[in-house]
Amino acid sequence: MRSARAVLLWLLLGFAGAALLLWAYPRAFAFLPRHWQIDRRQAIAIALERLRELGPPVEHPYVVARFDTNTLLERRLLLAGRAGQAEAVRRSGLASRVLGWEVTVYPPDALREQWTYQAEVGLDGRISELSLRLDPQDAGRPIAPPAARAQADAFLARQGIDLSRYGEPTPRSVQLTNRTDLVLRYADRRPTPGGGRHGVEVAFAGDRLAGFEPWWDDPQQRGLQRVVQQAAFEGVGSVIVTYLAVLLLAVPFLRRYHEGEIGVRRGVQLFCLVLAAGTVSLLLMARAIAQGAGFGFATRQQTTWMVVIFLAIFNVGPTALLALFAWSVGESTLRERWGGKLAAFDALFQGDWANATVARASLRGAVAGICLAGGLIAATVPLARFGAFPMITAVLGGTESSLLPGFELLAGALTAGLATLLTAALCVIPLAFRRLGRPAGAVVSILATAVLLVSPYYPLPLPLGWGFTLALAVAAAILFLFLRYDLLTVLLAGTLAPLLLAAFPLLLSASPRIAAQGWIAAALALAPLLLSLRHLGSDREFVYRYEDIPPHVRRIAERERQRVELETARGIQSSILPDLPPRLAGVELSHAYLPATEVGGDFYDVLALEDGRLAVAVGDVAGHGVSSGLVMSMAKSALAVQVTFDPDVQAVFSTLNRMVYQTARKRLLTTLCYLLLDPVERDLLYASAGHLFPYVISPRGAVHALESIAYPLGVRGELTVEARHARLEAGDTLFLFSDGLVEARNVPSVGGGRDGEEFGFPRLEASLARHAGKSVEGLRDGVLADVQRFTGNGPREDDQTILVLRLAS
Repeated sequence: MRSARAVLLWLLLGFAGAALLLWAYPRAFAFLPRHWQIDRRQAIAIALERLRELGPPVEHPYVVARFDTNTLLERRLLLAGRAGQAEAVRRSGLASRVLGWEVTVYPPDALREQWTYQAEVGLDGRISELSLRLDPQDAGRPIAPPAARAQADAFLARQGIDLSRYGEPTPRSVQLTNRTDLVLRYADRRPTPGGGRHGVEVAFAGDRLAGFEPWWDDPQQRGLQRVVQQAAFEGVGSVIVTYLAVLLLAVPFLRRYHEGEIGVRRGVQLFCLVLAAGTVSLLLMARAIAQGAGFGFATRQQTTWMVVIFLAIFNVGPTALLALFAWSVGESTLRERWGGKLAAFDALFQGDWANATVARASLRGAVAGICLAGGLIAATVPLARFGAFPMITAVLGGTESSLLPGFELLAGALTAGLATLLTAALCVIPLAFRRLGRPAGAVVSILATAVLLVSPYYPLPLPLGWGFTLALAVAAAILFLFLRYDLLTVLLAGTLAPLLLAAFPLLLSASPRIAAQGWIAAALALAPLLLSLRHLGSDREFVYRYEDIPPHVRRIAERERQRVELETARGIQSSILPDLPPRLAGVELSHAYLPATEVGGDFYDVLALEDGRLAVAVGDVAGHGVSSGLVMSMAKSALAVQVTFDPDVQAVFSTLNRMVYQTARKRLLTTLCYLLLDPVERDLLYASAGHLFPYVISPRGAVHALESIAYPLGVRGELTVEARHARLEAGDTLFLFSDGLVEARNVPSVGGGRDGEEFGFPRLEASLARHAGKSVEGLRDGVLADVQRFTGNGPREDDQTILVLRLAS
């Protein structure tokens, strides 16, 4: 898009998408309001004026006006039209009842069911219902059917209703405690599409006229309800999906936040944005959305606020949390693998609009959103032959009840769309591609994103199966935009598409005020493009530098680098330290090596010599970690080479001392215990350079140390040790270990000792005596279990190494 040609191609694509939307929308929605003239304010004025025919106005009324939709009737008329009854649908006049304004008038401090007046105002200003509610306990005189008929005929004529189109009314009386109410039902002579009957009825409360309203009897209503209820399931399902997504992302969020691997600054900003948008949406529609709710003896006004608070906590709140978790959990993964896809979004959030990066992403997102809206609606046109229809009542159900529909549309799009798109782009797609690879990851991403997208905000056709099919197509488009372009493109396209579908009827309105609300919604959604459009040809790009990367991401990268290095070092160390066989030269062996960190400083080995003897060594480099591990590796390698060349005690100590002295000097001193064991003669030569003395354990449990004293390796350039001699008995056990065992400390309230007390030599010797009769593995495990009980769950402060050898009995 760096060239004018690329920009022109995108603009042409946008015009094509808009043309497709203009062509498909009227064909997809058979009951699109083409002559919409009355907005919310005008509907209230008309209703209050006409309700005067039923009685005096309410003083200081609480008025609720909402966009009333009859989804069952729309579905019936759509099916009738598909069945070849289009003319019957037109002549019946029922199409005008699909959409309208419901205006309800309450006295001050009235309860939910205690309304006084109710009116239905068509989008062209015509009245289709006027109702007066009287208390059922009020008394009243009865009215004779002939008198009621005369009043009803005159009243309907004043409403502009042609009585010649209706048959003789059928009276039906309702006996109350203090009065008898009467209803006169007029049946329309015109055929009802799909069967059944329809008409209008006039109600009397005693002898007082209580208004009129339309009626419609459909023998197939139950079947219609089953299909239409799927739209309600979409709404409930979207809430359930949101809660499940929040729960699934909460676990990695809390774990990684506790470990300092994620930052929450941008996530909190997104949380506040979604929360603010959702709250604005609720406040703009507060009276309308609370109309069908009730809380005991709460007044209508109190119920409104209670519904707003309830939805803010249990609907908007979890959606905002999902945006927070999705960004916080997915950001680092995305930066690691597809960091460039966040550039335009980061620039947008940083307020840096004046660059080509944001301008290109905004243009792509706007064009993609227009094309996505046009393609989605165009795809529903051929589905009509299969009985799948997008419902205009689903598109307009509630949104236009707002005080400011344009702002509510954008607020609703941000609330419903932003969290969903962030979850799909930051978590679902990267995780699926990382775990499953490209083909399988793409399939899983499309399925998961489609589940996230199925909600009442998208005008998907009913039955739900066809709607989910189109949701899969939308999810595939979002996946393509993300893989091909960037996050900002996806967010703009995924937000703009449903917003255009909801705002389109407003744009076609004959009322300038209503049309203006539609243009306001579109302009607000296109704000990133409008603000950055002049920078499309700019040479300025938003380029990442290391200092632009958030601190927590740099911490993650540094930790990942260190983790890889430690794992490499640990792998090398594991390959150096031997996995000893259970028996060597007739001697039973067991060992344990428990490093305090990923890389330890302890080392051990048992080498079989050609003359039948065993060379046994346990060493300990001061400290633990990578530096200690490097010295340990060198010492262990030098030990193996020297023993092969000359296993003599003095020769081994001299070689290892010289190596440590020349490489580590005094920074990392090393201790070493070295033994030459003749299993046949039971003869032992040993020496220790600063290392803990090994123990000899008799079969009866007697424990004594083999003492030998010399400087640690690396203290002096030359080291002289005195090899000592010992005679062993059949069944004797040699126990070599590192200081991490006896220096293991007790933690508070664990192990039975004073807090911070070391395990120490007395406890070790008692443990050796207690487990002396066990196998070499049992002895090793018994000692480790005693140490574990003493220290509790406290972390190891130093490496722990054990080497056990037992002579044959």
